[in-house]
Amino acid sequence: MSMENNLAISVQGHLGVITLDRASHLNALSIAMIHGITQQLEQWREDPQVQAVLINSNSAKAFCAGGDIRYLYESYQNGTRNDQRYFADEYHMLNTLRQYPKPVLVFLDGYVLGGGFGLAQACHILVSSEKSRFAMPETAIGFFPDVGATHFLSRLDDIGVYMAVTGEQISSSDALHLDLIDYLVASEQLGQLQTELANAPQLNQQYIEQIIARHLKTPVPSELKQYEEAIRQHFAHAELGQIEDSLANAAEDEHADWAAKILATLQQRSLLAKQISLKLQHVGRGLSLEQCMQLERDLQDIWFEQGDMLEGVRALLIDKDKQPKWQTENPELMQMFENLLPPSRQQKQMSASV
Repeated sequence: MSMENNLAISVQGHLGVITLDRASHLNALSIAMIHGITQQLEQWREDPQVQAVLINSNSAKAFCAGGDIRYLYESYQNGTRNDQRYFADEYHMLNTLRQYPKPVLVFLDGYVLGGGFGLAQACHILVSSEKSRFAMPETAIGFFPDVGATHFLSRLDDIGVYMAVTGEQISSSDALHLDLIDYLVASEQLGQLQTELANAPQLNQQYIEQIIARHLKTPVPSELKQYEEAIRQHFAHAELGQIEDSLANAAEDEHADWAAKILATLQQRSLLAKQISLKLQHVGRGLSLEQCMQLERDLQDIWFEQGDMLEGVRALLIDKDKQPKWQTENPELMQMFENLLPPSRQQKQMSASV
């Protein structure tokens, strides 16, 4: 069992286990962790003993709270531009996971946020406990949901827009309802499930799923389900202003309190981040996973110059004054975004006059 780079690695029977081991940072993914995961997967690729891989966490609170945004901030500020390498390596890890020839399971127990959500979505079999909370909270730091969210959230239509733009958390019951996870297993059963997987004579997909099926927990009702109609009513609009107006005018609705709370949250978020996140969700519906990932990568490389992330991280993590000074507009960024879109998705040619 090696403990380098905040990962604990072991082989238990036919199960290769990668445990995220940076509890002090809620397992935020350092560049060393990203490299370690990728290298371990490469090492096990041809190893006949390892028939399946499990990614889990040593933290009682979190599977993974996201990317290492403090590192990204500091590497941009000190001019090393390691931020571009970080994103490139993170996306290489996600692609390695998605294309891995052996089943990759993930156990989620606690916070699954941002880069942690993207990591989980890249795995093949997602098992969550009732304790998990899921979100793509990037707009709160002046960033946009990345790590493939342009694909996996956009498949949820208006609900994906809601999650992307607000950054609101959802429960494991909600995630199961939305098909963002595959199985719900009680938190206290995860250890037993891992033992059974480790003791299994073979670990192909079918066998793994039979073992998991013996441990399923009945979910409590999805709270999000009660708000789905309201979400569709407000978040189906094409423009951010229309969404916010719709929420502001919901005073008579049965979900008026909810609408007021969501509007208050939205009003704290970066305008640019909200606008771009909304556009990404709409555009993502018509793009392949590969196209979505490429668009995110291109946008990441200009975001530190153009977006609000440096200010967001400064206000929330560095100075902790919680008073970010968001940009009120950035036409240059909006034009750069348009230019990054695949030609079929660019709106600037004839659409206005058709």
